[in-house]
Amino acid sequence: MKQYKDASNRLSLTLSGVSNDLGLFIIKMIRFYGDPLQKVIGLDQAYLDFNINGVIVVLHAEHYLGVSIHVKDGTHDALLHDIASELINEE
Repeated sequence: MKQYKDASNRLSLTLSGVSNDLGLFIIKMIRFYGDPLQKVIGLDQAYLDFNINGVIVVLHAEHYLGVSIHVKDGTHDALLHDIASELINEE
């Protein structure tokens, strides 16, 4: 799993290098955390916001980059790692 931090020190974790995997991760996120608060799906990008214990976690897909997750505001690195592990390792 690739990870990177943006200029504001916000961590993003890559769940898959294939953007078409978004549907699989949406199903898992809904099963684990309930329906998204907001959903924006376009031709090349998609964003879904989930409220997880009061933290907004964004599931993001971009056509050429794949599927990733990040926290909308602030840093919650341990939470993101826990979520990513659950999504990737769940059978």
